Amino acid sequence: MYRWVDESGTTVYAQQPPPGITATPIKPDPTPRADTTGQAVEQLRGLVEQDIDKREDQSLKAEEAAKQATEQAARKTNCDAARKNLDTLENHGRGRLRTPDGKSKFFSKEELAKEFDKAREQIKANCR
Repeated sequence: MYRWVDESGTTVYAQQPPPGITATPIKPDPTPRADTTGQAVEQLRGLVEQDIDKREDQSLKAEEAAKQATEQAARKTNCDAARKNLDTLENHGRGRLRTPDGKSKFFSKEELAKEFDKAREQIKANCR
């Protein structure tokens, strides 16, 4: 490689200088030694492994966050349903209630007490 300055003042690098130009020869940097290359390769491998680990951690965290969001949404839905059931039992539970399939059913006092307990347990489990 050669370096010279042309008539416009620009530094030029090329494999061969043009005829009549005084150019400075430039020697390339020596090739790295084998042991330095091995160290660089190991260092690069370590960095790649760290990057892979970091990406896996981020992926696991994202999956966990999505799972928690889904569980939280399900708890909210269950909480709302349990509160509505308890409200219905408290305000309209005189023995006749609608079942989930839309039919009316007459409950005994014991069955109503069980339904109250069930609704309260669902509220306790799902409402925070």
